[in-house]
Amino acid sequence: MGIRPARTCRVLKAQPWTRVSTRKPRKSYVKGVPNSKVRQFNMGTDKRYELEVDLVAQVPIQVRDNSIEAARQAANKYLEKKLFANFYLQVVAYPHLVVREHSALGVAGADRISKGMKRAFGKPKGRMARLRPGEVLFRARIMAKDLTVVKKALDRAMRKISGKWKWRIRDITGDALNMSRKEHVFKKKEIEKPKEEAAPAAAEAAEAAPAEGKAEEAPAKEEKKGGKK
Repeated sequence: MGIRPARTCRVLKAQPWTRVSTRKPRKSYVKGVPNSKVRQFNMGTDKRYELEVDLVAQVPIQVRDNSIEAARQAANKYLEKKLFANFYLQVVAYPHLVVREHSALGVAGADRISKGMKRAFGKPKGRMARLRPGEVLFRARIMAKDLTVVKKALDRAMRKISGKWKWRIRDITGDALNMSRKEHVFKKKEIEKPKEEAAPAAAEAAEAAPAEGKAEEAPAKEEKKGGKK
């Protein structure tokens, strides 16, 4: 079964379900929670800038981690294309809240799906971030001349997430924290694929083994032929 639409979990309801232990997962109140899908929280170059642009929520909203990741990729890709490394983008909200879903079973023929019992508790299926009006989801720092580029990048990010959002621009030229920053470049986090890399190596070794065996068999056959003569 595919992912459910955002309208099923974007409204703030009841108490958040977040009690997860990182040190002792077996003793967590919430067990079996999947990892966050947000790959990276800091992008670009952290240095002194002139403006700070925030993407702020206008209404109470819950945003799933897959939506945050899609918005992050859309904004970061556009900024890298237009500004190269002359920007800093940060994902401020962290998806702490655990999403529960009650798995529905398909009947024979797959022409309809049973909804199960009402108000079922469900199992952990993902994560999401809870935002209230005025809280920040994305934060970008740029030079004043690049303001239009950042607005377009955040506009692309807003298309990936539900709810109402707005920009909040702040001048940080005289900010003490901004003046004390040293240049630091955040590199992209590549997805590790050890199994896929190991597979070709194993295939090459398997191909090499029969070739060596054939090379050893060839002299032996020649010796047998010589003995018959």
